Amino acid sequence: MKELIEERKILGKDLSLPNAYASTVLLCVSLGVGSILLQLLVMVGIFFVASKPPPTLVQTIEGESFAVDGIPASARDSKAIQRFTGETLTLMLSWSGFVPPETTELGATPKPDPGVKLSVKEDNQTYLLPTTSWEASFALEPEFRQEFLPKLAQFVPESIFQGQTTTFYVPTMIGKPIPIGTGRWKLDVVGTIYVVRANNKLGDLISFNRTIYVRAVTPMYQEGIPKESQNNQLAHKVADIRQAALEIYAITNLEDKEIGE
Repeated sequence: MKELIEERKILGKDLSLPNAYASTVLLCVSLGVGSILLQLLVMVGIFFVASKPPPTLVQTIEGESFAVDGIPASARDSKAIQRFTGETLTLMLSWSGFVPPETTELGATPKPDPGVKLSVKEDNQTYLLPTTSWEASFALEPEFRQEFLPKLAQFVPESIFQGQTTTFYVPTMIGKPIPIGTGRWKLDVVGTIYVVRANNKLGDLISFNRTIYVRAVTPMYQEGIPKESQNNQLAHKVADIRQAALEIYAITNLEDKEIGE
């Protein structure tokens, strides 16, 4: 025993047998506590991973799948709202006097636009609205569409349908959408309508500066819509226009009072 004690020296100091036992016990206890803490951390990590919702998968009709982030049904991306607003206004305010071609081949021989007849109760008159405007107007909220289209038709010059005038809308600024309620936004749009006539190639300029009110809606899907008849072709066009799951429910001048929810 004496020889064993003499051999146990650390840094030149004698280590008695009781101290060696105490150190060993302390080391074992420390390792045990550390192991327990490590197991607790692993269990907590497993709990958080298990409670995390699984990723949302989207599958295309071709069978390709990819993960997407889940968002509330009423949420929309700001850039998507801006793009929807700009495209809708451009379609409604740009008139060529021809029907949009269905295919590239038909584009070589465009057909004159007969327009869509709209009756206005205020003056008991009938006006023509370009087909492109009528189709694009399905991006509007239905009741607002009934109110807006007759006013727009009165603004359209008759020379559009005679092939003597062309207009196109150029938005110069589309502001960032400002939330005004759940699934509702407003954004300012500054732009110009260029009116080019046969006898005036320089064109006239009409300012179109408005506050646009947009809200989220349920998208319209094309699945199940037959393609045989002309009415079904229109249904597919409407589905394309409303694919953004957004609609415009009010348009006011920039200086007008705000509209609430």
